[in-house]
Amino acid sequence: MKVLIGAFIAECNMHTGKNATIEDFTIESGEILFDRMYIRKEAEELGVELVPAIYACANACGVIEYDTFDYIRKQFVKYARKYKGEVDGMFFFFHGASNVEDLPGGSGDHALVQAIRDVVGPYMPVAMVLDPHGNLSQQQADNCNIVRTFRHSPHTDRQEAHKIVFKSLVNLLNRRRLIHPAYRKVPIMLGGERCVSTDEPLVSINKFLDEIEADPRILVASYTIGYLRHDSDKCGAGIMVVPMDPCDKEYAEQKADEIYKFVMERRHEFHFHGYADVPEVALKVMLEEPEGPLYLTDSGDNVTAGGPGCNTTVLKQVLALDDFHNKNILFASIVDKDLFDNVLSYKKIGDHVEVDLGAELNELSGKVHICGTVISKGDLHRHYHDETVVGNCCNVKLDNVPVTVCIANKEVSFSEKAQYDAAGLDWDGYDLYIVKQGYLYPDLKARAKNYVMSLTDGVCYQRTETYQYKCIMRPMYPYDDDFE
Repeated sequence: MKVLIGAFIAECNMHTGKNATIEDFTIESGEILFDRMYIRKEAEELGVELVPAIYACANACGVIEYDTFDYIRKQFVKYARKYKGEVDGMFFFFHGASNVEDLPGGSGDHALVQAIRDVVGPYMPVAMVLDPHGNLSQQQADNCNIVRTFRHSPHTDRQEAHKIVFKSLVNLLNRRRLIHPAYRKVPIMLGGERCVSTDEPLVSINKFLDEIEADPRILVASYTIGYLRHDSDKCGAGIMVVPMDPCDKEYAEQKADEIYKFVMERRHEFHFHGYADVPEVALKVMLEEPEGPLYLTDSGDNVTAGGPGCNTTVLKQVLALDDFHNKNILFASIVDKDLFDNVLSYKKIGDHVEVDLGAELNELSGKVHICGTVISKGDLHRHYHDETVVGNCCNVKLDNVPVTVCIANKEVSFSEKAQYDAAGLDWDGYDLYIVKQGYLYPDLKARAKNYVMSLTDGVCYQRTETYQYKCIMRPMYPYDDDFE
């Protein structure tokens, strides 16, 4: 038994002001995909030979330039055409939140699976795992036999979800039948910071999904939060329920309706995770907390959602303080590629520096004059324990104030201890950590005495009701008057 595998990962934020090009993608092929897709062991145990296509990953980025997407699409089509007479099925991870300039319909994910289906015809089994922040469509349901998302945000069950979908595909290959998901579009469009799976109503929604998925007439079931940082008819929440057998199609449709009703009845329960407040109050509350470690997330510059990581507004806010309340403060990190590459990369530990920090992409990333001592340097890694070095950093302890700034040449979210260690930062050395995230990631949340999401300005601004959407389905909660 052979299965073609591949991935396309891009969460496209139209507000970044910079389109994504091929340089923004990590493109890999070969056996590394076995681990990228988390199914090497499962494939060996089930006797499945994996055939790698490509892994194209830009993580959070701007809208993708058409030529870049077209190249990636042609690569997938090439592999689909090459192996269509050899493989028994196909297994993909498509994030679900891509947006491509000048592409009809906008969604690269949906156009990509259509292109693959055009090559292999209607009957090749295709299974797909998605991020819950991705968008669904009827087209996707028609082109895939199995679709399931991760349950949790943050994505603590990412590997588990890959394994579930892969094993579901093997189930289908061992007993071939023609099944497709029942799909429902849900008129709810909220950011991930209001849809954390440890909070209600996601706790109850996921429990309900687990109950449905345990039904022997259902193969898998999903609710997607959806995506809202570009304007497309695909944006918004969605439901997929895959029947076990073709005769269970109507039953899956019924379950999809039940999930729809369950979610809509709870739409008013969605809320910001933890404590969120305007920047002035958010910082004040953390400073007044008696004991650390404490975390403040600069949510408007959340790099996991497309923020450039360059904004210096919170740094300016902190440096304007008269009283630091005996807090030792770390910024992890602020991106200024030019400053790092042209100046700080040449500095040694112990050197004193006087520089202007700020990438000046806009007024939010304006220059801040700082003086301090280089206390360490290190490498940058993305979260989810990715071992790839994506950049470098220089850590500067500022003069006369209890503030250290990690100055980086690449945007990353400092969400795991291993990232701090690789960057030369003391995981236990500070009272208040200021990070470029939205909701707080699990490793940080587990050790935080308290934390706050600062509702800062930026490309990931959280008060998304102020955005003007032209292409989304209407009415849409919470952008329109309430409706039944």
